[in-house]
Amino acid sequence: MRLELILARGKPAPEGVANVRVHRLPIRRGLRWPVARFLLPPYIKRVWDAAPFDVLRAHSLRFIGPAALAARRRYGLDVPVIAHHHHLDPSPWNGLIDKRVLDGSDHVVTVSEFSRRQLAQELGVRTEHVSVVAEGVDPKFVPAPRRPDLVERYGLGGKTVALFLGGLKSRKNLFLLLDVWRAVAAARPDARLVIAGDGPLRARLRARAERLGLAGRVVFTGYVSQAEQVAHYNLADVFFFPSALEGFGLAVAEAMACGLPVVASNRGSLPEVLVAGEGGFLCDPDAPATLVEKLLLLLADAPLREKLGRANRERAARLYRWDRCARETLAIYERVVAAWRDAGRGAARR
Repeated sequence: MRLELILARGKPAPEGVANVRVHRLPIRRGLRWPVARFLLPPYIKRVWDAAPFDVLRAHSLRFIGPAALAARRRYGLDVPVIAHHHHLDPSPWNGLIDKRVLDGSDHVVTVSEFSRRQLAQELGVRTEHVSVVAEGVDPKFVPAPRRPDLVERYGLGGKTVALFLGGLKSRKNLFLLLDVWRAVAAARPDARLVIAGDGPLRARLRARAERLGLAGRVVFTGYVSQAEQVAHYNLADVFFFPSALEGFGLAVAEAMACGLPVVASNRGSLPEVLVAGEGGFLCDPDAPATLVEKLLLLLADAPLREKLGRANRERAARLYRWDRCARETLAIYERVVAAWRDAGRGAARR
């Protein structure tokens, strides 16, 4: 098996992996999807000429999908196209670009039943060629004692901690998170909310926290590197994730793997990842009082937190691992290639 990766300069790539070759574009990372449609096809053709491949994998419908289909059409590449998908954000381009890529791809791999349903409901496309493969959690995400240096840095000594970890962007429902925490903090002066991550809403969220009188009750960590994420999860007693839209909900799965109970919204894919009542609570974000109630329940009940967290860790270990994700994805690729060849195509590479 051989993997040819076409990446922008500066984009990280795996090192020390057998049979992986990286082809660098003459631009740095940050390539925008309208440009990719025109820039990438000649580079795809160049790789094909050097070493014909069996699958042309597009890592997203919007970003790489149009380029992959254009390269196959323009240069007559005898290869199936498999696109990968996460979720649809509201956009006028969905019906013009994403829908066409869905129709033109031989197969699509997405990360949840929700994201597959979303394609049918919002775009009206066929989905019989769309497979669901859940994302995975790295084995390093395990329960561990709180790191003393982080406890000191964030002033968490002797505190009960709720954690949000993720990008500070609109669909994460972070203003709701602060409104809910104002009610929680009034009932639990010893509790702290740690908001770990960075993004375009950071300054507005800080200002909102100040206006709500939450200074000292909410900690903004700023950007958290991948190397530091496990330690930040393990600062928490409860993971709080009121996001309005997730294609999968990797942060929830990582928190589960670290043995945390979770209070999350019941939107998007989150009901597929978290089992309500078994590992935490799924709440309607339009009913903030329920979020307050469930957070207060967990913050006050250590044995319940332990029980729910233990169930979450078992579920994450059973369902959300990258080796399983890889095996299921490979099986899809093999079926697509076999069907392509059964149709009398791809003969040059048999």
